[in-house]
This record gives sequence, C-alpha cells and structure tokens, in this order.
Amino acid sequence: MPDYEIDELMCALMAREIRDGDWVNHGAVVPLAGAALMLARNTHAPSLDCFYLGTVFNSVNPAENDLAKMIFEPKLALTTSRCLISHYDILSFTLRGRCDFQFLRPIQIDAYGSVNVSVVGSRDAPKYRFHGIAVADAMVLVNRVGLYVTEHEPRVFVKELTFRTGTGHIEAGAWRKRVGAPGQGPVSVTTPLCVMDFETEDRRARLRSIHPGVSVENVVAATGFELVIPADLPESEPPTAEELRVLREVVDPLATRKTEFKQWRAEANARLAAAGAGR
Repeated sequence: MPDYEIDELMCALMAREIRDGDWVNHGAVVPLAGAALMLARNTHAPSLDCFYLGTVFNSVNPAENDLAKMIFEPKLALTTSRCLISHYDILSFTLRGRCDFQFLRPIQIDAYGSVNVSVVGSRDAPKYRFHGIAVADAMVLVNRVGLYVTEHEPRVFVKELTFRTGTGHIEAGAWRKRVGAPGQGPVSVTTPLCVMDFETEDRRARLRSIHPGVSVENVVAATGFELVIPADLPESEPPTAEELRVLREVVDPLATRKTEFKQWRAEANARLAAAGAGR
C-alpha cells in the first residue's frame, strides 16, 4: 500500500508544474492549489514569486507557509509579505504577459483544454451558476496554466462544454498567434486518476501519466472524449519522502487541501473548525 493519499499525490504533481523563478498568480485561495504552491516554494522552487489573495491588497511572497494559519489569521499574509500589490497592478502585470503560471480548477474541460466555470444547464435557465471570472483572461494571458480537478468523471471531461469560459487549444492553438495572445494556455491537467497534457500535433489532450493502481481503461471510462494514449505510458511519480514531510509538517499540517475533495470535505471542515475554535 502507498504511504500517501491521492490529495498528496496530486499536490506533489501540481507542485512540480511550477518552476524555480516563476511568478505565480495564486488568485482565489483554493487550498489544494495553495498547498502545491507552498510545497514548490519549500522544495524545488525557492525563488518563485507569487501573490496571495487578499481583500483590497494582495500579499507578495508571504513568509508564512502554513495555509491553516493564514486562514485563521489573514493578517499573517499581509504582515509577513515582502510587499503589497493591488488588484489593478496584478491585472496590469498579467496583461503585459508577465505571469508565468497559474492553477485553475474548472467544472468542465474539453479535449482541447477549453474550460467552463460559468454555468451548467442552459445559458438562459442554468441549473447551476458559477463565478465565471479570472479564467478567460488567464487562459489567454498567463504563460502556462495548470488545470486540475478533484473528480475525474464524464460530466467533468466532456465532448462539448455547456459554456466556454476560457479557450484552450482550438485550431491546434493557431488562434493564439492570430490574436497575439502572450500565453501558452493550459499545459497540463491533474486529476485523481492521471495527468494529461496537450503535446500533440493538433493540441488534443493526451495521457502524460497514470497514477499507481489506475489502468488506462479506468481513465478512458471516466473521460467523455477520446484521449490520445501513448504507446509507452509511464506511471505518475509518487511524492518523495521530503515532499510528504514538507506538505504534512510545514505547508498543510491540518490538511486544508482535503476540503476540495467531496469524500473528505465534511471531515476536513470539521477538523478546521475545531482547530479554529481552539485558538
């Protein structure tokens, strides 16, 4: 049996998408992406720069690493940061093509990495309505976008999006050159079953790796479009002992990341509530 859980594997794989020296837009403070960002900073990417979402101002490179502490005491992100930056400045910085990487968690993804974070159901009378913001611009402007989802099902990976909030690699990516988009768009998708990328001639999703214990058949059955499957498909590299130590002891000892997983959400929220009440 592995000595890690799927949230830890996904966190390590996502962290490895970040390169040392990157400027990372953290955006909405989603805990799995936040844990991956902090894990990267405390392992292979000590020179990354990032902002941590605030209210009026955002913290640049907060020295605090523990995600739960910054949830309980938001001022820690401000008082330990190198500087503060406004939303206006972040948008200006991103519009100039200066953001290297950003995580996004869509509700739907198609075969070319286009995403929906707007509505489920009809546009006129949607069954569910979502935020729809800070995605279309990132998909165009950010140099590399790392997509992730915590459920790998056909309703997530669809042939046709209900609504296209952000554009991936349609026209084999030619549209980006045509409009002068500075970003590369999505470069990977991390799921509980596998990692995908778009390193094909037509920029269609292909399997980069499958997680230990998962079969290609498992992934195909859970995906609503046809995947490109390499002949020599590796397993996803498990988290190292050091990655697990940093994640469990330094970055996220209260496992805030588990709140993004349906099977652990109630337990994780209860644990955080208890910890917050005891402070």
